[in-house]
Amino acid sequence: MFENRRAQQRHNKLMRAADKLVAPLEAPATPADLAALAFGLHRIELREDEAARYLDAARVGRGYRLPEPLLDIESAGAKDADTEEHLDLDQEEPEPAAVN
Repeated sequence: MFENRRAQQRHNKLMRAADKLVAPLEAPATPADLAALAFGLHRIELREDEAARYLDAARVGRGYRLPEPLLDIESAGAKDADTEEHLDLDQEEPEPAAVN
């Protein structure tokens, strides 16, 4: 019972701290900003990935849209290579059609 309450209190503290950092006219806060603020206010150690999730939640709570995730170039390139395997690259290109 106390574990759930402690987890809820921790969550509430971190959401309030994240909400303080999300403002419409300021530069976007980074996970490192939230980790520093959480430690300064509440002595809570926060990993960067967890801080990023709290910042995302605060942004969405304020009505902002999250940016589209960046493409993973390496995995995208591997997928392209897989789809091109079946192509016959030794085949000659057709002549371009004449335009009248």
